[in-house]
Amino acid sequence: MPEPLADPSRDVVILLHGLGRSVHSLCPFGWSLRLRGWSVRAVGYPSHRATIAEAADRYLRPVLDSLDLPEGARVHFVTHSLGGLIFRRWAASRPATFPLGRSVLLVPPNQGSEIIDFLRPLRWARWLLGPVVDELGTRVEDTARRLGPVPPETGVLMGNRPIFPLFSHVLGSENDGLVTVQGGRVDGLTDFAVLPIDHFTVLFHPRVWRAAHLFLSEGRFSAKDCRVGIPHGL
Repeated sequence: MPEPLADPSRDVVILLHGLGRSVHSLCPFGWSLRLRGWSVRAVGYPSHRATIAEAADRYLRPVLDSLDLPEGARVHFVTHSLGGLIFRRWAASRPATFPLGRSVLLVPPNQGSEIIDFLRPLRWARWLLGPVVDELGTRVEDTARRLGPVPPETGVLMGNRPIFPLFSHVLGSENDGLVTVQGGRVDGLTDFAVLPIDHFTVLFHPRVWRAAHLFLSEGRFSAKDCRVGIPHGL
């Protein structure tokens, strides 16, 4: 059963950006949550220089350790793309006493990225993407495939309408331009939703804002706004 309703007046939402982004990319999403009463903290990390473990341990963990929470408050997460894997890396070894609430992972490459598989042999891929080029593939030994189940009360929202279908020959029919819909699946999910959005613009869609707010508040997505349901294969 889902946890009780969240309390925006005391709870905190942590925002984590994706590869090649910064905390500035999270401003519209943070603004949308603040309008709904949430306290928001955006966490930045050098996505082109840090591994997933380094981003979790050196950048995310210190922020969480420094939070001054009122009694009974919980910490929720909204992540974009690579940020979802950094959250999962931290969550796998989080302290048992940490008051983790709900988490919304937007377009995460939970099963790795076929595009990384395609680009990895190219000499310039590491220069362009950084060390995560060795972690984000779909091989069973890649970090993306070895992070384990997500924590309780985690929802994933994927897109299926790419603006620039440059990699459609690699990704297949249903994808957001960088990640396939099925690539977002992972064990332990509470809910899974699909919207006609693009990987690059997902942070700017009011429908995504509403979906995330609802999940943070009630632990579910709405069938009125999204195509919902856990995908096959979990």
